[in-house]
Amino acid sequence: MERKILYINRKDADRLRKVRACAAVRRIRIMSAGEDELAGLPEDAELMKLCGFSGSELQEFLSALRREGIRVDYKCVETDVNRGWTLAQLYGELAKEHAAMHGANGG
Repeated sequence: MERKILYINRKDADRLRKVRACAAVRRIRIMSAGEDELAGLPEDAELMKLCGFSGSELQEFLSALRREGIRVDYKCVETDVNRGWTLAQLYGELAKEHAAMHGANGG
């Protein structure tokens, strides 16, 4: 299966460049989203959807990002359940999961 990522970050061009470079070195395809889908996200939204990775490939890619100083709080692996979701739905679910894991007040 082809490995690919959807990475959304319209606020930090340097982070976007680093993620794309990490993906390119590993021959991971970068997917893009249309402006209509991006319009449904908060201006400061950052999220990553990973598709087609084995467990070890996923860990290696995320480790490579961490070495570059990149940590993405809202990330997920594509599943049969979330495959058809809009970016707004995906972001909302990731935000809920993040809040549940880290406490609603960030702690």
